[in-house]
Amino acid sequence: MTEQSKWPHTGAILAGGKSSRIGSPKHALKLPNGLTMIETVAAAMRQVCDRIVVVSSFETLDDVKHIADLRDDQGPLAGIEALLASGMDTHYLVCPCDLPFVNGELLRALTKSSSAAATVLSIEGFDDRLPLPARISVAALDNVRELLDAGRRAVFRLMQKIDVEEVGAVKEWFKLLANVNTLADYEKAVREFHCN
Repeated sequence: MTEQSKWPHTGAILAGGKSSRIGSPKHALKLPNGLTMIETVAAAMRQVCDRIVVVSSFETLDDVKHIADLRDDQGPLAGIEALLASGMDTHYLVCPCDLPFVNGELLRALTKSSSAAATVLSIEGFDDRLPLPARISVAALDNVRELLDAGRRAVFRLMQKIDVEEVGAVKEWFKLLANVNTLADYEKAVREFHCN
């Protein structure tokens, strides 16, 4: 894939959470760039993929197809299950909606051709591989279902269970992966937007 070409598969944004720690849907929080968090992630995803879907039980972006979770209140792994079971594609570039600093360069790094069931980032200086964002193949669907059936909903457990390729990334990318789970996280993200 050249720098200008798009990945021939589907980009997917996970936006199904209740945002209970913030008190309002975090995908709709406005950032200083004038966009909501999900619009910001979608803009980064569009640099890599022509086709984008949102995994959510509610409408979040008017111009994007939505896929609803097959299981209620089971977290991002249930969103991945619905995505992989949708039959839309064989590979998906999956990113949560709460990464306000993610960019196309970082997402593109996950789309290099691989026979592994998933591709994740491994950040220099950090021991753990990051479970999301990731490229995930439909080959992982049975493993996703097994974990959900067993009540093990953490995405990192999926990455421990399947064949994963790690893409090395520079330490500076770690700040691009800061996510927003609380009101304090959101306020910090807004401050950091003004500094960038």
